[in-house]
Amino acid sequence: LGLILVVLFAIPPYAMGAEERKIPTAPEEYLKLKNPYSLRDRKAIARGEKLYRRKCKKCHGEKGDGKGPSAEGLNPPVPSFISKEYNLKGRPDGQLFWIIENGSPNTDMDAFGPGTDVNLSKDDIWKIITYIRFKFQKR
Repeated sequence: LGLILVVLFAIPPYAMGAEERKIPTAPEEYLKLKNPYSLRDRKAIARGEKLYRRKCKKCHGEKGDGKGPSAEGLNPPVPSFISKEYNLKGRPDGQLFWIIENGSPNTDMDAFGPGTDVNLSKDDIWKIITYIRFKFQKR
């Protein structure tokens, strides 16, 4: 019995089942940011799509459903942009920008912003957000 208790307490809680994703709220200065591109800007959307396919699709998936080829087994699971729970339409642009730029703590979402290994420019981050909204947000 003692051995079983030791093993149970030694296993981290996230290893026993999917941990709930808690997306931290961006700082106020980010929440005030507005995307400089519109959903009618075809050049921004095309560039955002190219970047999404190279940097985001492996986890977030072709359909934005969080079922990309690298998403299996990630804990917490990759969020689905198309789910009601994620509520893409209700998320401020600045919140999305902050997550892409800085990553999401306690998840596999790394920082992609300037100065990181990925080193996406602020302009390219906005174009990814434009594409995500164009492709996956219900209007």
